[in-house]
Amino acid sequence: MDRITLVHRDSLSCEAIVRRLSDGSLLLLSQCGGMKEPDPANRVYAFRSDDGEKWSAPVPVGDNGRALYATDLDVCGDKITTYVTEHGGGFLDFDCYALVSEDRGESWKKEPLPCFSDTFVFLRGTVRHGGKTLVAYQHYPIGKEENDALAAEGKTILDSSLPFVLCGALVSEDGVHFTKGEDIAIPNEFAGKRVWQWPEPTIAFLPGSGYAIILRVNGAGVLYRSDSPDGLHWSRAYPTDIPNPNNKPKLINLQGGAIALINTPGRGVGFKYRNPLEIWISDDGMKSWRYKKRVLDFPGWLSYPDGFAEGDRILFSFEVNRHDVYFADCDISDYFSK
Repeated sequence: MDRITLVHRDSLSCEAIVRRLSDGSLLLLSQCGGMKEPDPANRVYAFRSDDGEKWSAPVPVGDNGRALYATDLDVCGDKITTYVTEHGGGFLDFDCYALVSEDRGESWKKEPLPCFSDTFVFLRGTVRHGGKTLVAYQHYPIGKEENDALAAEGKTILDSSLPFVLCGALVSEDGVHFTKGEDIAIPNEFAGKRVWQWPEPTIAFLPGSGYAIILRVNGAGVLYRSDSPDGLHWSRAYPTDIPNPNNKPKLINLQGGAIALINTPGRGVGFKYRNPLEIWISDDGMKSWRYKKRVLDFPGWLSYPDGFAEGDRILFSFEVNRHDVYFADCDISDYFSK
């Protein structure tokens, strides 16, 4: 049986991310507040639950009086890490760093990002496999001169002249020291027109060996993919046949080598096509998808799913209409029984 529970309703909610903590409880972080994104009133809030049914009131995380956005939530034993971007309201005058907690999110301390400093970068999605740790990145190498000029004019980073966004992975053999891999360049255009890209890369390890990154490419109407033998050297991104309407996808490795994809395979481009919300599962390295489960087709924008797997269940968070944060606990036991 599936269960979908309302966590929170706000003027804006975006990028809810849920994980299981070492004590068995659930922690969910989400950007909330303000009337748009980006906005000076954007903040990150934490929500807690014992069983996913009832959720706590929001508690601010890392609030320094400036806009804040979180792009990953990683749990490794008792250590919790979230990667955040603090900014002046338009993703400019940014400070990108990690917030680390060792008391189940009761308190957080600021730490520098691995490999990146003094630049605008989102770290997205951590995977561990075969002794390696990989963290996906989404990097906008905007210079200080252009940043200052845009900020002075009251503009946002979307008004910058950056020709591309750079994606890829940071790789570590010990979980502490990281090496940055090759960049996957995604042009800030599509079909000859200027289109700002939010690729939101998500990584999975492939059965046998190697890794794959799935990317959102605005304007394409499908997801893109890049492959790597080691997490450091990546192929040029190429289109898949998986529909996507400009929405964040999420890959999750399952037991037995299968890979789950949470996605909204709407056949169109834009917010109104972020529907339905589905789980697909592949057992051949994402060459095909023999299992497809519709989680929700509520008429509205079903956005930014992110979560994890536990046995024959997938637990994840998502937003409805950019206002309401939901938690889903979905049964996929019929996949394993086939």
